[in-house]
Amino acid sequence: MQNSVFLFCNKHPASGIQFVAEQDGKLLGFATLYFSFSTLQVKKMAILNDLFVIPEARGQKLGEKLFQTCLSYIRENDFAYMTWETAKDNLVAQSLYNKMGGQLSEWLVYEIS
Repeated sequence: MQNSVFLFCNKHPASGIQFVAEQDGKLLGFATLYFSFSTLQVKKMAILNDLFVIPEARGQKLGEKLFQTCLSYIRENDFAYMTWETAKDNLVAQSLYNKMGGQLSEWLVYEIS
């Protein structure tokens, strides 16, 4: 699936971007930002849809580096903010997001299939 996301972002650069962490040609992790628009702030906003590091590469701060790369990108490109979701039981991810300065939103998330 990672390849299809990367190809989609390449064909539609206004839709999003994907950052990858590699070592010696091996994919170690990736972060995918999709772009939207905040009507409240009248600015672009980004959705961090994926942040993944392969199990054997965890503990090397790649998640932090990928997150920081996304954050730098939105700040350098004048986005209003970046938003993301994580599972309630994903305590490792929550720890990373708290460490990086993320805050729980006041908004409730709904979904429907």
